[in-house]
Amino acid sequence: MLKTSYFARSAREPGAVSIARFPPRWYTGRRYFRLAPKPEMLKLGDWEEYQRRYREEILSGLDPEEILRDLDIAGAGHDVILLCFEKERMHCHRGLVAEWFSETIGLEVPELGSPSTVQATL
Repeated sequence: MLKTSYFARSAREPGAVSIARFPPRWYTGRRYFRLAPKPEMLKLGDWEEYQRRYREEILSGLDPEEILRDLDIAGAGHDVILLCFEKERMHCHRGLVAEWFSETIGLEVPELGSPSTVQATL
């Protein structure tokens, strides 16, 4: 399953994949720059502008099925977790990626640990 999270929480998970332009220096896991924002986008102070540009300049040129193949979702043997820095994905690009997968191919990408991904213990 494809999920999202942030470095401080999930960087050591076996399926962790950075989608940050500049991951933390200590991060030694897998990196996937095709979903990373452009360096100049990181300087934008306006969330609306950032969303617009990220969707137009990054996501619009990508094929979601190709991204899933690149990330080897089917053959990974564990969850693949897309990472960036923000604790909450509401105002970060991993949330935009999750929305894009849902809008383009109907794939729901939950946040790791969200109620929809945590199994109840009886």
